[in-house]
Amino acid sequence: MTQLPPPPDRPEPQYDSEYDVGRFEQGTPGSRWALGRYLVGRVIGEYVTKALMVFALVVVALAALVWWLGPHWLAVLIGIFAVCVLLFRAVLGAVLRRATGAGYFGPMEHRMRRLVAETRGDVRGELRRIGVPSRSWTVPLLAWRLARRRRRGETLQRLRQFDVERVVPGARLDELHLIVRRLRPPGRG
Repeated sequence: MTQLPPPPDRPEPQYDSEYDVGRFEQGTPGSRWALGRYLVGRVIGEYVTKALMVFALVVVALAALVWWLGPHWLAVLIGIFAVCVLLFRAVLGAVLRRATGAGYFGPMEHRMRRLVAETRGDVRGELRRIGVPSRSWTVPLLAWRLARRRRRGETLQRLRQFDVERVVPGARLDELHLIVRRLRPPGRG
């Protein structure tokens, strides 16, 4: 295929000119922050709640084994511990949803959940790039780092380097920034 030369009043395409738009960041700094916070928080929340569910199921299996083989009172204590783990999972899930601003997206939450499901692997890759725990079994450590005062500052500094544009395709990112712009800012009633 041959390419026609540019009109004489326009320069060659490889040169910067007044006709080139150039690279621009989508959304506002606030919307990029909200999307990054939401994506990272939801991924952390999903992995932590899955890990706690697996742990609780193991404890329930242990309680059943002890019920069958050992003293019933010990099986009851282990079962109570399993229920406590499940309650802790529920409370922690609620706290993480609140901390990530899940309620902020309100009626658009289903779209945001779909995005998390589609970009989970990319979010983990971006977390790996910025140097925080990102493997399926180490993401709960990221939550632990955020909970501990000693490591929180360093971890938050690294999380500020999270680049939403590396995780979400451009067309989807435009849609998400429009969603964020349509919604009310957090803290305003």
